[in-house]
Amino acid sequence: MTSSQSEFTSCLRGRAGAIALTLALAAAAACSSKHELTPEQQAQADMAAYEAQIRNIVPDPARADQLVALTNEFQQLATDSIATIKSYRAKVAALNSNYDATRQDYETLFSDQDASREAFIKKAVAIRQRMAVYTTDAEWEALKKARLRALDADLQELLS
Repeated sequence: MTSSQSEFTSCLRGRAGAIALTLALAAAAACSSKHELTPEQQAQADMAAYEAQIRNIVPDPARADQLVALTNEFQQLATDSIATIKSYRAKVAALNSNYDATRQDYETLFSDQDASREAFIKKAVAIRQRMAVYTTDAEWEALKKARLRALDADLQELLS
């Protein structure tokens, strides 16, 4: 191989490496430009998908409408509960940072949270029972994965 051929080969190798690096960086930039949804956006997307799945699985439009309405009611209950829990966390933190907080202050806060949790459970169970009325066992089972995705999204929002 002559020296000019060697220089040409080295040049090609260098350019091939530069092109490969450029392509890799471009691919990485393209992947990183995809932004993830916030927990709230994910919850909304999951609920929209759940509603579509309800309408797909439940053949009777009247039952599907009732189930969608109850699903929306349950989702609102979950959203309100998440807000309540976040507020509770802030109150606990504020109380904990207050050197003069008394045992009674803590007991009052805990009692309020217990009452809120009990009210949530009663409402959630009542809605769930009403939802079951509008579905067959097979429909309920077919909607299970979508319900779990919606629940996971709510839990992620709670963790944020």
